[in-house]
Amino acid sequence: MRRFKQPFCIIILSAVVLLSGCRNPAGPESATAETSGSAQTAAESSETTQNADPAAATVTADKPLISMTDRAFDGSIVTIAKSGKALAADITETEIEAMVRAAAPDLQSIIKNGQTVVLKPNLVQMKVDSTGDLLDKEVNGINTDWRVTKAIVKLVREKNPDGKVYIMEGSASGPTSKVMEYFHYTPEYMKGVDDFISLEEDCGGWQDFDAPEVVKVDLPDGLLHKTYYFNRILCEADVLISIPCLKTSSGVVVTAGIKNVSLGTPPGNLYGIAPDNPSKTHMVSHKIVDGELDRWIYDYYCAKPIDYVIVDGLQGFQSGPVPMSQERKETDKMNMGVIIGGRDAVAVDTICALTVGWDPESVGYLKLFKEYQGLGSLDQIRVRGAYVDDLRAHFTIKRPELGGVQITDDQGPELSDVSAEVQDGKLKVGYQAGADTYKLEVLIDGYFFYATDHSQSGQGEIMVPDITENTLAKGRHRMELIAYDRYLNRSSKTIDFTL
Repeated sequence: MRRFKQPFCIIILSAVVLLSGCRNPAGPESATAETSGSAQTAAESSETTQNADPAAATVTADKPLISMTDRAFDGSIVTIAKSGKALAADITETEIEAMVRAAAPDLQSIIKNGQTVVLKPNLVQMKVDSTGDLLDKEVNGINTDWRVTKAIVKLVREKNPDGKVYIMEGSASGPTSKVMEYFHYTPEYMKGVDDFISLEEDCGGWQDFDAPEVVKVDLPDGLLHKTYYFNRILCEADVLISIPCLKTSSGVVVTAGIKNVSLGTPPGNLYGIAPDNPSKTHMVSHKIVDGELDRWIYDYYCAKPIDYVIVDGLQGFQSGPVPMSQERKETDKMNMGVIIGGRDAVAVDTICALTVGWDPESVGYLKLFKEYQGLGSLDQIRVRGAYVDDLRAHFTIKRPELGGVQITDDQGPELSDVSAEVQDGKLKVGYQAGADTYKLEVLIDGYFFYATDHSQSGQGEIMVPDITENTLAKGRHRMELIAYDRYLNRSSKTIDFTL
């Protein structure tokens, strides 16, 4: 059995669901009071799904809880903040900032005053290709909503008032400066940004690989090439934050944090089609079946890793990365109402794939990270906030024959015969689990306490350490055991125990 550790904090926000296996530090009553009446918490949704008693979340003990917080997790944490509003278009700027803060609780821990921070939104284009009609300026699902990026700038400036903050993009159909202006990426709408950089304009002359604005990075272990070029400011930045949209795309399948940088930041003057066309379709083969695009995405990330990913999933868009027609710019919107964040870009992209209904093990570039670096295993990822199986929407892909396997299973593993008993300072948890069980989590009084992988079906036992009067109040407590399959479908059982 493997135990996980990594600290994180808990945030409960009005109109934002962020309660997957965690509770307000002020206590259960505060969590109920501070959550918008229009928002159903993930914990409530889970118990309803499993036909459990909603009152089971209430803790009864002889005295108040002793400094209860989630326990540490030795792996990558991805946080999902879910709006309580029914329509993405109704989420306000104030609520978006609250969601960003909830989804990125540890972002400020990597920001230091005086740093250079680069933000990379996804501003692919402002028109429908087939008609030339302009896209909506907000919540269109295709381009990162300016209010999400503005909230991130605010978080960065709170810790880094004296450093440099740049927003950088290389749009697929430029000029990027016009795309930025159209979508409100301007000083008027975003205070605290030192410059808005259009990569095809700010990286030197056409095909000038020796320009001082660019940097050559050698990658001896590159899968496709051994050398890649970057904008100098981006390459030398102290912190790189990717701010993609939650979308699906033929072949690549999921277009999230890594693809946003690997395909969106190569300088257009070096990798574009022509001096007046920054599109990078000639940069690397887009045939998909030859695997070159996946290897490019993998290599470019390895040459300049991303420090944090915050995904604009307010709308979400299927069969992207851009709308196929004027009609589909509306019908392919998915109304997801989420912001997803985390420090591990591979973990974030893996959870994005599961959220949009595609098997991450069928995503080419994610398979490369798993094969060569051992990244992306679900037993090394913990999702905080809304549950993936509650959110999952089955996004389509225009050309599914190019790759990707859609998730069709929506049932959690079998879980029965759950027991809990305190023995010698540990909580002995017994259970019976189905063959498709991939990992298990133990929650006590709504707080995360322990996680372990699960390699076989049948009877199992977990020993949760450090269950003493120093960590829990004497009295009755509620333990929840959650079993996940490899798509993060879940089943859970709750049982009381006495300390």
